[in-house]
Amino acid sequence: MEHTRRQFVKRGALATTIGASGLAGCSGSSGDSNDTTADASGEGTATSGSSSASGVDVKIGSKRFSTQELYSHLSMKALQEKTEANVVDETGLGGTSQIWRAIQNDSIDHYYTYTLNIWQTFSGHDTVISDPQEIYDKCVDVIDEEYKNLQLLQPSEARADWTVVVRPDWAKENDIASISDFAEYVKSGNTDFTFVSYAEFAERSDGIPSLLETYDIPEDKWNEVNLKKVGYGPLNYQILNSEQAVATSGWLTQPQIYKYGFNVLEDDKGFTSANLVTPVVRKEILEGNDVIEETINEVSATLTTEEVRAMVLRISNTDASVAEVAEGHLKKNDII
Repeated sequence: MEHTRRQFVKRGALATTIGASGLAGCSGSSGDSNDTTADASGEGTATSGSSSASGVDVKIGSKRFSTQELYSHLSMKALQEKTEANVVDETGLGGTSQIWRAIQNDSIDHYYTYTLNIWQTFSGHDTVISDPQEIYDKCVDVIDEEYKNLQLLQPSEARADWTVVVRPDWAKENDIASISDFAEYVKSGNTDFTFVSYAEFAERSDGIPSLLETYDIPEDKWNEVNLKKVGYGPLNYQILNSEQAVATSGWLTQPQIYKYGFNVLEDDKGFTSANLVTPVVRKEILEGNDVIEETINEVSATLTTEEVRAMVLRISNTDASVAEVAEGHLKKNDII
C-alpha cells in the first residue's frame, strides 16, 4: 500500500499558521487508510487479500511522555481488536535518539515519529520546510533512501510544531507577541530572565541553535540568559506557571500550554519546519500483513492537534489512564 503515502492531502492543503492561540490543526485527511467492508453482522472486516496477521509479533514503542504514550496505546488497542497479531507494549523507551535506535535495531516495530526529527535530527538537513506536503514527501524520500527497513505510513493531522511559549503577564508587560519581539527584547540587553528548555531541544541543530540563527540573536547575549534545562515532561510548564521562568520551548500538541493559559509566540520567521505526527513501521511486519498498515493508517487519520491536546489534558487532569483514553477515542471514531 506504499502508493498511498504521498497522497495524504485529500480535501485541501494541510498548511496551518501558528498564531497566538496555537490551536490550529490541519485540514487534510489520509482518506485511503480506512479500507474495510462490513460483514453480515455489520462489523468491519479487513478487505480481501489482507491477512489477519496471526502469529505476528508487533512491538510498539514510544518516547517517555504522555502524548507519545497515547499514540502507542492507540495503535496497540486498535491492533489488538482488529488483527490477530501479538501486540507487545514497549512504551516509554526514552528520548528521540533512543527510540530511533530501537526501531532500527528491531527492538520495536512501530511508533509515532515527527517529520522534523526525520528531516533534521536523523538526516542532518538544515533547510526549513513549512509546507506540510513538501516535508512529508521529503521525509518519505529520506526513509526510502537512508532507512530502507522502515516505512512511513499516513501522517496524522496533528501538528507538533515547535515554538516559544511565554507567561501572558510577562508578554503583556513587554509587548511581546512574536518570536521576533522576543528576539528584539533579548538583543536590546534584556537578559535577566529564565528560559526553560528541554535539554535535547537546547542542543540539537533544529532547536535553540536554529532559533538563535533565524532570529539573529547573538550568542553572547543569549549566554547571559538563565537557561534552565529539564527532561521531557510537564516540568518546564510547572516552572513557568510558578513564575520561576518567563518562557519555555514547547510544541503545539502539549496540553499544559492551554491548561495554564500560556501565550504561544508567532514563529514569524519560521525557525522550525512543519512537524507532522506520523507513524513509522518496520517493513518486515507489513509484508503479507496489509491489515496492520490499514489499521495504523485508520488510527492516524483520526488524530488532529485539538483531539490530541484534549486527550492528553484528560489524562493529566483526571484519573483516566492512557489506555482508557485511547480506547475511548477509538470507540468514538468507530475503529473498535
